[in-house]
Amino acid sequence: MVLGRRVAGLSRRVARELALAGHLTVDGQRAAPSHRVRAGERLQLDAPAAHVGPVEGPELLATTDAIVYVLKPAGLHTHRLRPGDPPALADWVAERFAECAAAGLDLREGGAVHRLDRGTSGVVAFARTRATFLAAREAFAAARVGKHYMAVTTCLFDHVWPPPAGPWLSLSGASVEVGAPLGRGFGRDRVAVRRTGQPARTRVAPESPPGPRRMWSLELLTGRRHQARVHLAWLGLPILGDELYGGEPAERLYLHALRLDLSAAISGEQPITAPLPLEFAAALG
Repeated sequence: MVLGRRVAGLSRRVARELALAGHLTVDGQRAAPSHRVRAGERLQLDAPAAHVGPVEGPELLATTDAIVYVLKPAGLHTHRLRPGDPPALADWVAERFAECAAAGLDLREGGAVHRLDRGTSGVVAFARTRATFLAAREAFAAARVGKHYMAVTTCLFDHVWPPPAGPWLSLSGASVEVGAPLGRGFGRDRVAVRRTGQPARTRVAPESPPGPRRMWSLELLTGRRHQARVHLAWLGLPILGDELYGGEPAERLYLHALRLDLSAAISGEQPITAPLPLEFAAALG
């Protein structure tokens, strides 16, 4: 709709969602997002307040001239998906670093240069300037960002590591690189390994001895949706708490974004580490 093209910081998607929720009026009358604007009409789009009160839980990891690094707890969205959603990590950042809110292309994102799934904990980076935001987003798209994760998975009693080499598997000692392409799965929220999918590469290595549960180090060489979760499940190692992909039920998703390195995109940046939650080691038993 026209407001999504003319108002800085307001995307077409957000403008449409607000209009569908009844927040758009034309000359004082409620209007649909499909309304054709005529010369002289007065449009008003009332956005609900982002949130009331501070967001609880996040921890500031580091700040530089370019980036604010924050520890996202499991169970909290990186940013609101719809205008009326509960507070998210981006709201907490924007409340303390107002420049981040203006750095991105969508006000809801608070300058977030990437996103973690709601169930995933770990380091998230927020740009402080528009130039940083664009450079970081470009680096993510070009796979020039270092992304290291930790995960706890369930293992079948006869599970063998490393697995045999195959078309989408290459071995280097105990480390395995998974190159299985990813595409749309069955169901709206699912991703699946598909021969016709997008290229996806994950390096996997064990970080604990064999057992019914095991901890793994993951390096995401690309950045596809649900990449770590689907690649591990494809290896027969569903993440603890990831019931969507066959994981054992748990109080949280045992996937943690341990370290983020934006130095290839932003001059002077150093790798930032988010401490591993204590429950990861405890989950091994």
